[in-house]
Amino acid sequence: MPIYVPKKIIPVRPTTESPLLFLAGPIRGGGDWQSLMAERILESAPTAHIACPARWSRQHRLAHHLHRPFARAENRQLIWERHYLRQAGIEKGTAGCVIFWLGCEDPESPHPGPAPYAMDTRREIGKFTAYAEMSEVRLAVGGEPGFHGLDVILFELRAALTANFPFFTSMRAVAQHALSVARK
Repeated sequence: MPIYVPKKIIPVRPTTESPLLFLAGPIRGGGDWQSLMAERILESAPTAHIACPARWSRQHRLAHHLHRPFARAENRQLIWERHYLRQAGIEKGTAGCVIFWLGCEDPESPHPGPAPYAMDTRREIGKFTAYAEMSEVRLAVGGEPGFHGLDVILFELRAALTANFPFFTSMRAVAQHALSVARK
């Protein structure tokens, strides 16, 4: 399973056997939830492609999975994120899904500020909600019930998608749902 990290865009050709999953959610102050989610995906889909915006070092425990992990990059991180978010969750005919994990702020390593915790995540999920109102998106959402503003986020998603849009409190469950969505 290759894991793609910022900032170099690598062409990915997802298939139903090897879908593309983008891990969206808080980075600064969110703990290392991305590696836990990648492991849940790896358990069920060892050939999946994972786009992970966390900036892992050579010493990270999943660094051996990284595709050309520390190549020089010509892209800004936001360009990298937009590319893979679009491919995984919006492009028609693509076996992919965006996973939003809305975890609470890590008390041991909180967001440094001054911007609010998960500000970029809220912008991204807002954009996906707007896309969902106009077109089909591939999206799976999970997190912790204590995530600030979760009730409003879920209200908006359910209004844009379906009233029974699922929310998962387990990484394993949201990973399984995302794989199911990606393979449809």
